[in-house]
Amino acid sequence: MNIVDWIGFGLGLYTELLLNWGAVAIYGRLPLNIYEVVFAQFAQIMFSGFVGIIFAFLIQKLTSKNYLIKGWIFGVAAWFGLYALSIAIRLPTLETHEFNAVFSHFITSLIYGIVLALVLNRIDKKVRP
Repeated sequence: MNIVDWIGFGLGLYTELLLNWGAVAIYGRLPLNIYEVVFAQFAQIMFSGFVGIIFAFLIQKLTSKNYLIKGWIFGVAAWFGLYALSIAIRLPTLETHEFNAVFSHFITSLIYGIVLALVLNRIDKKVRP
């Protein structure tokens, strides 16, 4: 997710990085120096891990049948929910979004959900032979 995000940013396709979400949550603004960028990126990765834990909990309560579709839906739902929430509560600098960033984050969230489902399924198979 973040590698694709940085590549798109580096190519000048958009200016909104995923780490901006972590920065706004922590600092209430965009990062001002490299230390704040690094820490905001770390926070964003930890939040992604937390979202993964939520999915792992939910997939245990539901059946693992069609787990790839469930992962895809979960990734897209998380993306949509976070974007909608940022607009609804008017988070500073995250209340409007560039199309290219939105589309890139949509695709990477979709892939995140599928990869998350694949990894959890593989772990489940190793735990339950």
